[in-house]
Amino acid sequence: MSDTSKIVRTVALLGRKEGMTFQEFDDYWRDVHGPLAAKLPGVVRYIQRHVVPDPTTGEPDNGFGIDGLVILDYESAEAQEACWASEVGQEALADVPNFLGEHYVITLKDHVVTGDDFY
Repeated sequence: MSDTSKIVRTVALLGRKEGMTFQEFDDYWRDVHGPLAAKLPGVVRYIQRHVVPDPTTGEPDNGFGIDGLVILDYESAEAQEACWASEVGQEALADVPNFLGEHYVITLKDHVVTGDDFY
């Protein structure tokens, strides 16, 4: 990662697949999909943001159907494209139906207002 101006950041809003409990989703994402996604080539940062469930129900109480967020930073747009075309990328994509239902991926550009940037 030499030229930080080329970094591409994506955020995905995740909803679990139908019929899966929140705990099953959370465990699978952390313990099965996470280690697989950690091997993605061209990714310089991978963060899972796990929703803290309501302690009385064990379910997220956010009204949006969001069970988690994932942030992926790639070396560049070319690295992002190559990542998903790779064998590991295809394996990670093939794993998605095992735990995800509705999900949305967006590309972001940071504008740091206070604090240090990561790069």
